[in-house]
Amino acid sequence: MRWAAGFRAGPDTSGTPVPTPVAGEAIPGFAVAWTVGPVLVRTVEGDGPGPSRIAAVGDCPPTHDELAATLHAIQAGQLDRMPERPGSCLLVAETRDRTVVVGDRAGVWPVFYRTDVDGGVWWSNAATPLAALSGPPIPELRALAARTALPDVVLDPHAGLFPQVARVPPGMALLCERGSTRLVHTGTTTRAHAEHLTLPEGTRLLRTRLTEAVDRRVRSTPLRSADLSGGLDSTTLAHLSARAGKTHAITYTDEWLRNDDLPYATAAADEMPGAVHHVVTGDRSTLHYTGLGPEHLDVPASDAPSPTVVLWAMKAKVLGAMAAHGSRGHFVGTGGDTVLTASGVLTDALRAGRRRQAAAAARAAARVTHTSAWSLWRAARSKAALTLIVEAGHLADRLRGPAAPAAATAHRGTGGADAAWLPVQTVADWMPRPTRDLLADHVTDTCRSREQPNCLAPWRDAHGLARVGDDVAQYAHLAASLGMPLWAPYLDDEVVAVCFGVPPQERHVPGAYKPLLTRAMRGIVADPVLDRRTKGTFGGPVYAGLAEHSAALTELLGTGSRLARLGLVDPAPVAAVLRRAAPGLPLPLGSVHNLVAVEVWLRQLESQSRSTWWKENRSRALGPAPHRARRP
Repeated sequence: MRWAAGFRAGPDTSGTPVPTPVAGEAIPGFAVAWTVGPVLVRTVEGDGPGPSRIAAVGDCPPTHDELAATLHAIQAGQLDRMPERPGSCLLVAETRDRTVVVGDRAGVWPVFYRTDVDGGVWWSNAATPLAALSGPPIPELRALAARTALPDVVLDPHAGLFPQVARVPPGMALLCERGSTRLVHTGTTTRAHAEHLTLPEGTRLLRTRLTEAVDRRVRSTPLRSADLSGGLDSTTLAHLSARAGKTHAITYTDEWLRNDDLPYATAAADEMPGAVHHVVTGDRSTLHYTGLGPEHLDVPASDAPSPTVVLWAMKAKVLGAMAAHGSRGHFVGTGGDTVLTASGVLTDALRAGRRRQAAAAARAAARVTHTSAWSLWRAARSKAALTLIVEAGHLADRLRGPAAPAAATAHRGTGGADAAWLPVQTVADWMPRPTRDLLADHVTDTCRSREQPNCLAPWRDAHGLARVGDDVAQYAHLAASLGMPLWAPYLDDEVVAVCFGVPPQERHVPGAYKPLLTRAMRGIVADPVLDRRTKGTFGGPVYAGLAEHSAALTELLGTGSRLARLGLVDPAPVAAVLRRAAPGLPLPLGSVHNLVAVEVWLRQLESQSRSTWWKENRSRALGPAPHRARRP
């Protein structure tokens, strides 16, 4: 894993020895802060009265001047008027009296924290090491049930998966001062965070921000690589990187893929003078679900359940090939689908009474999806009638009612298509009665206690961003095992701000594929890529992997699974679903995928303890970093 951590002593802990991370490296200038794994660190000392310093830890930290300006705003107490933070990073600022920790908007670098009984505060971008401070990390059943059944929704933005570790929600900072800990709102002063950008304004800003996001990473190392799938998002990043110099661009293929990605990728590579194109051909050893046998999990550890473990054999082959060519940073297009598009636009138009706009949107969507405008209108109208609290009540009633029979769920899709706010996966029907009741209570309690949203599209934007940010964070932890930093510029704060500054109805135009990006990159990225209307899928390798490894998966998710031991899932309906895998029959892939990720994570937690993450340091009594006089 790649992570950072630190400690702020309380009034009763200034002389107490604290542990240090295994393989941790001290952040320069900070007495009680460290990094582990392949991360960049940049620090700046303050120039005002008294000791002060700031550090940025991440994939693309700000410059010296940018950090100095941020430190000045923090010293002035202007956390709501900080300069925009380019790149993707975790910020920690320290003075004699306070410590401030800020994560990024997407959660690629989140902030978790725990408060000790004697007043000290631990912070990190990884929750598991903090949970392990008090022994083996054991997740909370309620939070894990929500993560398993509703992976696309963050029910409680303040909670993580461990009961003793809290999370700082996006848009807030952790402030430790005078023996207390509290969360404060953050904000920026730049135009990129305007509440409304027109599509032309967004186009110009995105072109600038995305190019800068790539260029900043390019300047950090001349040895880099990029996914080149042939799709718009990854190909755009590869183009921008290759413009600045030699870039190893890699395309994965195998005999089970049935799409046109490779021809598009090859044609795009021919238009990139700085690209060295590599085609990696997979085989049975790179199929989905490879290396997940219950007796031998051939995947590295992550901080939370990671969907990437299902296809880790393929990802490891790609990243390993790039590492062999000397790459010290790898671009991925993950996040583009989330920030460049929008959903719920038709529903919001109906909720607002804009029937003419809704009718036009339904007709346009029907032409693209080859369905009837009336069916789309009817589905959106039913969702428009639901508020979050009403839908939470409906979901709770469903969970407290009888579960669907195993035979009925075995061929069902992932589920949640009829939901507006709370898409629940089919796995909810595989949960035992006590867990369903627990989840029902959790859904109603959290939805009643939060501010009620008025519009569906911004809700889906925020929760989609949180989901994909966590996916990238976990993928980055896995990639760290190969020593490879992972770069996802679409999730940089400034890029997200521009994309979400453009209204959803302008980001989502039926018949126009990602208009914000295609207009921004016209003249930079090859026209055939910008004009492509197909999207490659991995259905072939997924079903081939399920058929190849159905016996191992049945054992992994069977009666001996950790999910079953915790009472999260009844293994009988899961086995019924997996019996459909061998002959290649349809099944709820998303639910199976998610269950495997959770089970693998739980098994990996079993081998972890305090000594996995921390080593004792009895010779040092640590408190806030001392003031060092600077030469005039």
